[in-house]
Amino acid sequence: MDDHCLPSLPAQQGLTLVELLLAIAILGILAALGPPSFTQLMAGSRLNAVESDLLSLLASARSSALMRNQRVTLCRSTDGLQCAGTARQGEQRWKGALLFVDLDQNSVVGNDETVFYVANFHTAATILWNRGDSLVYQPDGTALGGSNGTFRVQVPNSDQEQHVVVSLIGRVRSARVAPIP
Repeated sequence: MDDHCLPSLPAQQGLTLVELLLAIAILGILAALGPPSFTQLMAGSRLNAVESDLLSLLASARSSALMRNQRVTLCRSTDGLQCAGTARQGEQRWKGALLFVDLDQNSVVGNDETVFYVANFHTAATILWNRGDSLVYQPDGTALGGSNGTFRVQVPNSDQEQHVVVSLIGRVRSARVAPIP
C-alpha cells in the first residue's frame, strides 16, 4: 500500500496536563475576581433604581402642587397610612412616603385629606432626609424650608451614595458622591 493513501492522524487529540492546569488556574482567578465586581454592579444598579424612584416621587409631588394649585405634602411613613412624624429638622430615615394635599397645613393626614400616592422604598436602601419628616410643596411649586434639603441614598455593598438635592424653588438635582476615605 502506498504511504500517500493512508489517512493522516490528527496531530493532537486533547489537552496536555500543563494546558489543563493552566486553564483551571485562569478560571480560578476569574472566579475569585468576579463576585466582588458583580456585587458592586448590583449595588450600583440598586442605587440607580432607588434614586430614580425618589426623583419620580419628587417630580410627582411638585407637579401635583402646581396642577392642583394647593399645598402638597410628601411625608415619611412607616405604615403607608399615616405620616411617621412632624419634625421639621434633623435627619430622618425614610422607609416609605405618603403624598397628599395638606388642607390644614399640619403635615398629618386628616380625615378630610386623601392620600393619592403611597411609596415603599427598597428595604435594603437607606434614604435619609436632612429636613425632618416631610417635604412641602407650595401651589407655585416652591419648597418650604429655610434652605435646600438633601436626600442621601445608600445601599449595601456600595462605597458610594447618591445625593438628591431639593432647592427652595422646588427643583431637584442629583449627584453620586464617593465616601471620604
